[in-house]
Amino acid sequence: MSDYALKVEGLTLDFPRGPRRIVEDLSFTVPEGRTLAIVGSSGSGKTLASLAVMGLLPQGIEVTRGEILLDGVNVLELTDEERRRMRNTRIAMVLQNPMSAFDPIFTIWSHFKETMTSHRDFGSRRAGADRSEMRAQAVASLGRVGFEDPQRILELYPFQMSGGMLQRVMLALALLDSPPLVIADEATTDLDVVSQAHVLRLLKEHCRENRLSLLLITHDLSVAAGLADEMVVMDSGRQTESGTVREIFAHAESDCARRLLAVHRALYSERYVRITANLAGRETPREAVR
Repeated sequence: MSDYALKVEGLTLDFPRGPRRIVEDLSFTVPEGRTLAIVGSSGSGKTLASLAVMGLLPQGIEVTRGEILLDGVNVLELTDEERRRMRNTRIAMVLQNPMSAFDPIFTIWSHFKETMTSHRDFGSRRAGADRSEMRAQAVASLGRVGFEDPQRILELYPFQMSGGMLQRVMLALALLDSPPLVIADEATTDLDVVSQAHVLRLLKEHCRENRLSLLLITHDLSVAAGLADEMVVMDSGRQTESGTVREIFAHAESDCARRLLAVHRALYSERYVRITANLAGRETPREAVR
């Protein structure tokens, strides 16, 4: 057994029919039970890197160099069927834009049933579970993410729910079996501030209580500061900086990291001062937040 959930070494992504390189020589490690954030602006390559880990790269984009080690196993050497098994038992992914993640003609219970049947087919602990057991597990999972009446939620169709509610359903689906690694790709981008805070708190608590590893893909430094232990900064497909959240917030070295921090400070000046003060281990100066 390795001491990491995920290790990426020298990952390079290319268009095989064109000259453009999308991601070049990306390396990072997500330790067991810890959270790593990959931070960058739109087009930096962070989402494609996470899709490479899942084995779900869009057609026309290929891994041309590097290794992706999941608990010591190189994902790039697996067959399609083995990758599918991996996605059902070892990794869960929480995506942005929950409105597009659900089939509108099926109830939430149908989505749960399909997910659990798929897991069962790949030998999870749900093997042999009957319909009543599966429904009880769905109710329990929805309860864990804050729904007061999970039974009613199961009977709803996606179009009857708000974006914040669907994001919590997506989280409940992803965390059904408490997979060792969770990938959250801009999971709260489309939510209002209250819903965003609620979903992030649920994700953080569940990962901490179950010792899960979390790979966080985001452009929002406040999200990274609130959840992550370590951070990788990407710009135009390249890794420009890596370190602990404390180190990068206090002493950003790359131009990209400094630009992201400057934008963040301009948008959230008071929050920025409080975060950096806490990371530096001192109280926030009163004059800095007036």
